[in-house]
Amino acid sequence: MTRPAPLPNPESRWERAPTLVSVDRGEIERRIGPFDGHFAVLPGGLANVNLRIADRVLRLYRREPGAAATEARLLVRGWKNFRVPEVFQTGEDFLVLEYIELGPVLGTREHGAAVGRALAEIHSVAFESSGLFDASLRVRHPFGDVATALAEHARSSLRPDRSGLSPALSTEVVQFLDSQLPALRAVAGVPVLLHGDFKPSNLHWTHRGELLVLDWEFAYAGSALSDIGQILRWAPPEAFVDGFAEAYGANGGRLVADWRRWAAVFDLVNLAGLLANLDASEPDASRESRASREREIRRRVEETLGLGA
Repeated sequence: MTRPAPLPNPESRWERAPTLVSVDRGEIERRIGPFDGHFAVLPGGLANVNLRIADRVLRLYRREPGAAATEARLLVRGWKNFRVPEVFQTGEDFLVLEYIELGPVLGTREHGAAVGRALAEIHSVAFESSGLFDASLRVRHPFGDVATALAEHARSSLRPDRSGLSPALSTEVVQFLDSQLPALRAVAGVPVLLHGDFKPSNLHWTHRGELLVLDWEFAYAGSALSDIGQILRWAPPEAFVDGFAEAYGANGGRLVADWRRWAAVFDLVNLAGLLANLDASEPDASRESRASREREIRRRVEETLGLGA
């Protein structure tokens, strides 16, 4: 019998290789003190650096140090339908977490159902307004109208000096989002807790058969469709999508009519942000990796706009 394949994940090719990450022992010991043995840079991630030290992971927040406190609060929340690493130590710009052996999430109905249950639990946390969190998980910068705020974010991300898209395609995205504002408001739903980076690179399967959800530093309050768009971004198998939708709905998640299409539209904003952060987040990325990232995102944008195959 053929083993089911992991979820499609072109983004794994964009991640920094451990050899491109520079960390010295002094940087580590300034946070956790002297330690015996070696440390190893773990693969993955663009905004932060994860280091394995024995059975612990030191997570360094280099882009936004304040995200450490927000992520720590989310990790200790006591989730029921999925696993997160235990938090052993917190600091101004770091966390010390449990190291867990990882396996991939597969494109099966079973794994889709596990992801659906997890996301329904995350989205069960509601807020009065959309916006960014402070360290206590209160919305500190309300967006107001979430659809307008997301469209403005896409407009800023797709400026010619920031975006990897052509000016013509960037303009098309912005005009499309502007034209869809009334519909986006109608389907956005109540503001809920968003993981903010809910994609295969941050979802894993443990040897005990648990879904593991990592990397919560981009969490905010917004439309559930933004997270859903991220997990569906690279066209997972239909068995996975069916399992996801059934479990998400059965556990309290709300799926609007034509939800897959609207999730893809909301994900246009996430894709625009990925393009805008190329230079800031990857000063040492290879030319080939950058080209691959721009190519894959452009293809997905064109598909969402109905321009691709």
